[in-house]
Parts: sequence; C-alpha cells; structure tokens
Amino acid sequence: HVARRLLSLAAVRDGASRTEAARIGGMDRQTLRDWVHRFNAEGPDGLRDQRHPGPTCRLTASQQAELAELIEAGPELVRDGVVRWRR
Repeated sequence: HVARRLLSLAAVRDGASRTEAARIGGMDRQTLRDWVHRFNAEGPDGLRDQRHPGPTCRLTASQQAELAELIEAGPELVRDGVVRWRR
C-alpha cells in the first residue's frame, strides 16, 4: 500500500492532475488529499496503515470471568431456549 501511495504523491509532484494521481494509487481524490496531509505531517512513515487499539472493554475483571464461565458451561435449553451458543 505504501508504494502505491508514494507513486500517487510522486505523480502529483511531477505535475499530474489530482484525479490522475489518485487513479494511479487506486483511490479517490479525497483519499489522496488525506494521504498528502499525512505525508506532509509525518513523512514517508505517515503513509503506513496505523493500527488502532479499538474500544476498551466495559466489563470489569469479575464480569469478564463470570461471562467466561457462562460461555464455558454452555446454554441450558429450558433457561436459554437454545442448545448451543452462536455468534
């Protein structure tokens, strides 16, 4: 991905239209604009995909343990109305 983003930025620098540069990188003009801003702020490292940690768990440690026990024990047909858990 980084190589395609660099090619798009190089095309812009060489005088290609933003539309053509975006096409080279397989993106739209707005995405190209976002990558230009990241490149200007962070250099080539800014063109890498960034991992986001995601939301933090809202359950306490004891709630997580209780949930794990419930899952491991499995459902009861009478109580839960199902014979196995599904996602």
